[in-house]
Amino acid sequence: MSLLELISPAPVTVMLGMCKNAGKTTALCRLIREYAERGGAPIALTSIGRDGESRDLVTGTDKPPIYLYEGMLAATAEQLLPLCDVSREILAATGLFTSLGEVVIFRAKSDGFVQLAGPGIVGQLKTLRGMLEGFGAQSVLIDGALSRKSPASCAADGACVLSTGASLHRDLDRVVTETAYAARLLSLPESAAPGPELDRVTLFRSDGSSEGAAEALALRRGAGESTLLFSGALTEAQAKALLQDGTDKRGLTLLVRDGSCLMLRRETFDSLASRGVRFAVQNDSRLAAVTVNAVSAGGWVFDAAELLEKMRAAVSAPVVDVMAE
Repeated sequence: MSLLELISPAPVTVMLGMCKNAGKTTALCRLIREYAERGGAPIALTSIGRDGESRDLVTGTDKPPIYLYEGMLAATAEQLLPLCDVSREILAATGLFTSLGEVVIFRAKSDGFVQLAGPGIVGQLKTLRGMLEGFGAQSVLIDGALSRKSPASCAADGACVLSTGASLHRDLDRVVTETAYAARLLSLPESAAPGPELDRVTLFRSDGSSEGAAEALALRRGAGESTLLFSGALTEAQAKALLQDGTDKRGLTLLVRDGSCLMLRRETFDSLASRGVRFAVQNDSRLAAVTVNAVSAGGWVFDAAELLEKMRAAVSAPVVDVMAE
């Protein structure tokens, strides 16, 4: 199954991982190769962390190298440029900085391996994306950081690919369950805010009135046909307050910016949903695919066919075993 066909047409694709060694970089490399095989307008790459090194700097495990093809664009920290073995044309210094120096945009003049490191702030990623598109990038691939779903907000008009696998947990069924929950958060329905934010939590009633109040007050009054709009994250503590106040929650919608703002345990999310609470996002993230890796960095291995079968039954997005293919 072609990953490129699953994400197209997507001006930006964010690669997300449930854990280290889930196969996220392998999925990224497959997309790069498929773009190269198709030809056409160039693509651009960057990363919210550091990627492309031969060994993980934290775990010491081997990592797949990132191979760039002539004509493609990349944005990386200046200190990593000597570690990129492609001939390159420097296009711009971005004014965006990482711990490894300023992010620089270059065009590959030959094929070769690269190391990537880009900004870790969503707003800066959006700025960088605009600059890459200004240099002619048809699509931007962003390699997201471990366990962080916030880069998904960069893909409101694009796609996300979620990678998971045996390294997440020794129990195959738990891997499937946790991944299905993450996929659910990335697939929530989109809804516009009923009105402007008035406070950290804004209550919108069905009669058209709204109220911005102290957080605890807004949570207590959130009942019936109403919407609670959160300007930031919806936390576990806030969700517990909704569960414990004893009021009827049927008809209540909890609205956040995107799925990354729901900082809830799966059990808490399910408890709210079982009481009739609806969840919605202002910016949806199209989950184009889930990739699986049956081999863990810790030495245990799942049955690849069983993992693929159970994951396909648990999530609505296409599931691909990029390690096997």
